[in-house]
Amino acid sequence: MENPVINALVSKADIEHFSGLGVKVVHNEEQLDAKYNIDALGKYHGDAQVALFPTSTLQVSNILAYCNQRGIGVVTQGGNSGVCGGAIAHQGEVILCLRDMNKVRDMDVISGVLVAESGCVLEDLDNYAQKQGYTVPVDLGARKRCMIGGNVSTNAGGLRYLRYGSMHGNVLGLEVVLPDGRILDSLFTLKKDASGYDIKQLFIGAEGTLGVVTAVAISLAPKPKASQLAVLGIPDFSKIQRAFVSARQNLGEIISAFEFWEKRCNELVVEYEGYDSPLSNSHEFYVLIETRGSCLRHDMEKLDGFLECLREEDLIDESCAIRDAVEMEKTWLFRSQMARAHSKSGHMHVYDFSLPSKYQHELLVAVKSHLVAAGLYGKPGLQVSDVTIFGHIGDDNIHLQVIAKEFGGVVEETMEPWVYEWVGSHGGSVAAEHGLGSHKGQFLKHSKSPLLIETMMSIKQLLDPKNIMNPGKHISRA
Repeated sequence: MENPVINALVSKADIEHFSGLGVKVVHNEEQLDAKYNIDALGKYHGDAQVALFPTSTLQVSNILAYCNQRGIGVVTQGGNSGVCGGAIAHQGEVILCLRDMNKVRDMDVISGVLVAESGCVLEDLDNYAQKQGYTVPVDLGARKRCMIGGNVSTNAGGLRYLRYGSMHGNVLGLEVVLPDGRILDSLFTLKKDASGYDIKQLFIGAEGTLGVVTAVAISLAPKPKASQLAVLGIPDFSKIQRAFVSARQNLGEIISAFEFWEKRCNELVVEYEGYDSPLSNSHEFYVLIETRGSCLRHDMEKLDGFLECLREEDLIDESCAIRDAVEMEKTWLFRSQMARAHSKSGHMHVYDFSLPSKYQHELLVAVKSHLVAAGLYGKPGLQVSDVTIFGHIGDDNIHLQVIAKEFGGVVEETMEPWVYEWVGSHGGSVAAEHGLGSHKGQFLKHSKSPLLIETMMSIKQLLDPKNIMNPGKHISRA
């Protein structure tokens, strides 16, 4: 795709125009660099000179209409918790920050449908829903920072995808401002609708390249009356796979999460975050299982029976069931700190793949061998100190971390495009839930056909012919 030239600099007249719209404007370079021009991992650095903070859909509409007319690039930003640079301005674009659009517009307690503005923080939204007897179906480690609009725009998966599915399945409607400022109102709250094309799906996972999502109608899940966890110590990856099959068979309707991580991940969380390991002994692999149901006695019997089956089949070396609310929260915190602990241990090159589970451990072995052959890993003092995997077995989403002395450089040159080619050749996707951002679009060809990419580019050209929306990101790099 040929990208039309956008203005690299925003003029003083532009800033005066934005202020005249009643929008908060930040153009202090130090403040921008500290909060809005750097991503969550410190890998991607931007050069935005202006950040705008609208409080209404109308203000977003006026901003985009003006930017479209002037050819000014726009990067939408929420909690800025992404790790792919998708919300960072790399060409002097205006940052459109939605954090002040944070109202709950409606809550139907009968149908369990919530309508909220895009700047609502995920954890705050879930707390609101729980007071009404519901829970938001998506849950992420970044829940305290990420916002529902960003969750939609990246098609976030998260910890309980196994139970609740993706944003594609839970979002009922969207309010979107198109690049030319028109407001596309598809904020429907009906759970069944077969009247025409499902246009909202275009914007789920589009990462702000087709328009700005300003409000979301989402189907909530009932708040569980009973929750419990089990942590397993497992000696090899094949037994994790067998344990997962057994969990699906024996826990069926109550299983909500099946997470795994390897020994080194466990050690890093203990070392850099100061948490106690959830199990007393050291194991090659750990599994975290959550159940959510309506009767604790029934669920306890099912979980205890499941754990006994695992022992009889010699699949686990150690296990514990956790039913105390405080201890369950501590265990989930341990799991959610994995990425943070890795980033503290060095410069984390993070890869987010969907990959058939039968190949997930094979990927780890292949990456280690590849880096050893390149002379980058395997001995103290080399460029790479750690290579680890953890992820969501239930939805085939695996996170691969390569911890290096620096970002980019010889490590990235050695890993890319090799690792994307490897994943594509094994039937995987180059991006599972983190999105494509500013970097991974160039590798899209390894998991999407030329015609699919061409079709996506045609949609981008149709809706954003001036290419003002997140230019140079997502499929624009394909």
